[in-house]
Amino acid sequence: MDLLVISREFPPYVAGGISYHLKNLYSKIDDLGHSVTILAGRPQLIDTTDSIEIPDSFGVKWVDYYSLSGYHLQFPTALYNALRRFDIHQYDVALTHTEIPYDLGIPTVHKVHDAKHIERTFSREQMGRLTKIADSALAKTRRWTTQRALNYADEIIFNSDLTESVWKDEYQILSPTHTIYNGVDQDIFHPRDVPDEEYVLFVGNSPRKGLPKVRSFAREAPYPVYVVGDVTESENLRAIGRVSQTELAEYYSSAIATIHPANFEAFGNVILESLACGTPVVVSNQCGAAEIVDGSCGLVTDNIRAGIESIRNTDADACVETASRYSWGKVAESTNILLEQLGHSYYK
Repeated sequence: MDLLVISREFPPYVAGGISYHLKNLYSKIDDLGHSVTILAGRPQLIDTTDSIEIPDSFGVKWVDYYSLSGYHLQFPTALYNALRRFDIHQYDVALTHTEIPYDLGIPTVHKVHDAKHIERTFSREQMGRLTKIADSALAKTRRWTTQRALNYADEIIFNSDLTESVWKDEYQILSPTHTIYNGVDQDIFHPRDVPDEEYVLFVGNSPRKGLPKVRSFAREAPYPVYVVGDVTESENLRAIGRVSQTELAEYYSSAIATIHPANFEAFGNVILESLACGTPVVVSNQCGAAEIVDGSCGLVTDNIRAGIESIRNTDADACVETASRYSWGKVAESTNILLEQLGHSYYK
């Protein structure tokens, strides 16, 4: 099949996890024999990176727009103008990874990666009064754009049942829905030959991800808590800062456990990354990736200390085995089944 992938960002213009997701997923879909073209946003106000290698077989076409602030308006507008000079009907299916509030004219699968309407309830706590006013105005336009995008999608993929649930609470969704969990790059995240150390790992820097809970736990914990992220150190909490993915895999591999007491996380790639490195997890039920955690590799609980004591002797092989069920190759296979079914039903 000839696939058209549409995203507001793509390497080397990387703003977040979507770029890594696209690279990993569509590399594997390309291996399945599909032809992949990326129609990607190129915001002017963003730094570039050369750290993500893209398959030579990808065709990448750029759509310029100003910035990621208000991307839900800027990118669809720039895309609409670009599509006037673009033969979209040469493609069998479009896969959108950002909200496109109009009909593309070919079968469309929309993949949902987050839940901005939930996430902004946490980010607003850090805003000043004028910023909150601007945010409220943008939120109304985002809701309009999002609902129209959902209306035009033939199929919708969510990255967890939790994500689907909070979206259905907020929006009217009439198209068929599917849950396909994120994958993990096992070429990077695998058990490393590093010494085991007596620390607990947390990856994140925000209240939404549970940082205040981590600080509170650290004050009473019998072992230090290492935090990967730009945070201020506090009692028994050591700030590691930002690290490369290779360094992160080493921190996972050395830790007693990875904790993720999220207040809301649509998926939470840190869970899969830790398991792939052989390290068990303690995670809240407000994290989508908690849905893949069973007693063999971790615990879903709000009691961080009890959870760690319960799973600290977990077999590393059991963790790796769980993560292996969510390789990017398997994510691509699940996505491929949906694409084939959609193509057959649309063009029969």
